[in-house]
Amino acid sequence: MILKRKEKDGIVKAIYSSSNICASVYNTVTNELTIIFNHGGQYKYADVAKTDYMRFETADSQGSVLNTNIKKYSSSKLDNVDTAEILKEVEELKVKEEPQVTPDVAVKDMLQNMSDIISNYLKNGNVTTASLAGLKDKIATFEKVKNVKPEIVHE
Repeated sequence: MILKRKEKDGIVKAIYSSSNICASVYNTVTNELTIIFNHGGQYKYADVAKTDYMRFETADSQGSVLNTNIKKYSSSKLDNVDTAEILKEVEELKVKEEPQVTPDVAVKDMLQNMSDIISNYLKNGNVTTASLAGLKDKIATFEKVKNVKPEIVHE
């Protein structure tokens, strides 16, 4: 699955969340596609049709499209590269993709928990340690996210 895409001067660079492939570089002028594997190996495929590249880039599984649509093109093995920085960026991008709790959601969760505690007290005449621990967690989440501003990226 694609995590990041950047296109400049006819060069498309993409980063993926994949068990085998971490990045690709596609030249829209020469139609050359370089695929970089997590282990550092890289291959350049010649004359890759734009439609096949788009299938590869947008696929849920880059490996499947590599095997069915890309490997039919002539290729050459390039020198291995150090993928540590790319894989680090992949992990950072995956964290950003995870659902984030917004301050509004944290407030609503906290208030709902408080309401549940009050309701239970009025109904049963008690407050449980577990319900207070739950409220403590909701307050901690709110404290953590209350000043978080959404990230805006301009490229």
